[in-house]
Amino acid sequence: MKKHTLLTAAAMAACIVYSSYCAAENNTDNGNFQRPPTQYTSFEGVSSTLYPYVGRHVALLTTKSNLNKTVLKKIIDVMDRSYDYYQGVTGRTPEISKSYEDRTTIAVVSKTCGHACGNVGSTGIQLTPTAFDDLYNGILSKDEYNQTIFYEFGRNFWFYGDKLEYKDPDDADTVTTGFAVFMRFMVIENLGINPGPFHDQDFAYFKSEVKGLLARYLADPSLTWENTLKVGNAPDNPMDLGSTDLFASFLFKLQDMFGNEFVNKFWKEVDKRPDAATTQDAVDNFILAASAAARKNLTNLFLIEWRWPVSNKAQAEALKRFGNP
Repeated sequence: MKKHTLLTAAAMAACIVYSSYCAAENNTDNGNFQRPPTQYTSFEGVSSTLYPYVGRHVALLTTKSNLNKTVLKKIIDVMDRSYDYYQGVTGRTPEISKSYEDRTTIAVVSKTCGHACGNVGSTGIQLTPTAFDDLYNGILSKDEYNQTIFYEFGRNFWFYGDKLEYKDPDDADTVTTGFAVFMRFMVIENLGINPGPFHDQDFAYFKSEVKGLLARYLADPSLTWENTLKVGNAPDNPMDLGSTDLFASFLFKLQDMFGNEFVNKFWKEVDKRPDAATTQDAVDNFILAASAAARKNLTNLFLIEWRWPVSNKAQAEALKRFGNP
């Protein structure tokens, strides 16, 4: 059986340069993207009959067989391109957990671990009927794409727990979920699609509030890494955004400073770092990976301006590799 989940670097390049390659690979283009009903067992162990629609990387498993095919093709296309983006930025693919015809599954189920749920570091996303309806109806009525699926792909492509997660009792979720929060925006931006609202808030406003958290943090000299990111807190803000959003705000600022190329390099640099034995190791890994992606010694930026702890060892490594801060 031909595998579609993984594309070689050469194949990805061909997909970008030669649109006919993608058309040949993507079953949504040849009219043969619908499959017979199949049995799906959810993360919670519940079995149901679902209707598969397949693309290059993903298989969308719905509860209904009579949905608008044009909308379904749009959903699958954007899911495939989201997968391409995450794969390109991280340089990796998730381990196989949930799959259909060698494609990662996005399944509609009656109940999951929230509004939607994605396996961490492996394939498989589940959407509640409400989450799927938000996506489907948004495209059908306004050509708007609900943000949930792009966030959940950030779960599948989280490979950096050993490198960046804070150690107990510190708040590991700040970084783990912060990745998905930030990358959700990056996918939407890079795909050039029209995002729908976030919890009844205009998406552009939501994005501006996430980006603005850093300014709120810097404006209050009492706030430091120790009493925000480390312990799962964020500055007061109108949307009650948390530490995961503040973590994303720092990443937004690094992107603003060093361009989109920073994002394209950063996670690969994280992957090169040694596993972190302590929270300080994890913080050092983040700062040194950022310095490598920016090709500058950023230790003073983090230590003095952003009030993060930087170990003497990390400062020495940054000085040796990148010169003076």
